[in-house]
Amino acid sequence: MKHRTFGLHQSVRSLLIIIDGVSTVDKLMGYTAQLHEAEKTLSWLIQEGFVEEVSPSQPTTNNKSASLPQTAPIEITGKLALIALTRELLGADAAKVIKRLDDVPDTQTDLITAADKCYKFIKLTIDENKAHQYLKASQALLAKLG
Repeated sequence: MKHRTFGLHQSVRSLLIIIDGVSTVDKLMGYTAQLHEAEKTLSWLIQEGFVEEVSPSQPTTNNKSASLPQTAPIEITGKLALIALTRELLGADAAKVIKRLDDVPDTQTDLITAADKCYKFIKLTIDENKAHQYLKASQALLAKLG
């Protein structure tokens, strides 16, 4: 990923960044609601071998995504989710904002404060409409994580 060898789209790389082998797919999908087509992208990542199941699949009563192994451990932290969201929404401008998130502790309170500061930064330096979109999406994401 670091060298972009496979030429993956930014949204695919964002999803890969938040996968760490601990959380279930259901948990990941709850965190990535703001990422465009996250479930479809995750299915593709599994199919292409970028992500693999690390524990046996168990039958699930939720048939929403039968093609995905519902118990595949995937973990996401609030900070990583916020970084992925930033990349997804801001594209090339994300690096300037992510710098502001790098040293933020991964606690709900600190992330809420950091997201608000990022909103103000985006509004002043990038684009007011994107700033409002970022604020709304980051608040929804952090509320789910809380």
